[in-house]
Amino acid sequence: VQINMKTIFKILSLFNKLYLKISNGNIDNYNGKFFLTRIIKDKNSIFDSNNVTILKSYFNIKGSGNKILTNNNHIEKSEIVINGTNNILILNEGTILRNTNIIIRGINNIVEIGKRTTFGGARIINVGENNSVKIGEECLFSDKIEIWASDTHSIYNENNEKINAEKPIVINSKVWVGSRAIILKGTEIGEGAIIGMGTIVTKDVPAKTISVGSPNKIIKKNIHWENKY
Repeated sequence: VQINMKTIFKILSLFNKLYLKISNGNIDNYNGKFFLTRIIKDKNSIFDSNNVTILKSYFNIKGSGNKILTNNNHIEKSEIVINGTNNILILNEGTILRNTNIIIRGINNIVEIGKRTTFGGARIINVGENNSVKIGEECLFSDKIEIWASDTHSIYNENNEKINAEKPIVINSKVWVGSRAIILKGTEIGEGAIIGMGTIVTKDVPAKTISVGSPNKIIKKNIHWENKY
């Protein structure tokens, strides 16, 4: 008996959907294709999968009131972990995540990624309270990128005052981030900017500039870039 690859894929996809439903219960608005993916989710959290394709990925959502909201996304070889209360991950239409690790932990934190933004490989960390990482539309991220909106552990002075508070990160639309770049808390990258390979972003980057180095500095102004290839 000959079975073509299309038939095998359909059988595996059906089995994987069944596995997800049995092992995780209430996946909200279950609409998409899941292959070799595991989802662990508390009943008090929401995973809204609207026309999403997820391949070889892992999700762990624990706590109360946490949400993952997807819309026509492709997620591949990625890991998303959310712990705490009322934390949100929003993937807007057309977002592509590959080899991406997103960690949200604490209270009232948000990570939002804009339409048609693409990741080749990154780690996004947002840990603490009332903090945010907001990324605009049509951004292009290479691989091995680090985006840290907090230090993940608290440091106190002699008066027991916290001295390393988490701070938001804003990456505006049409930003291109090169391989191995590190973007640290409290920074904003302007629309159309380019972050060079290996750059450590510790201060704001104006729109339509090229920023490189450690710490980052501006080397070109009034530029624009296109993704032709």
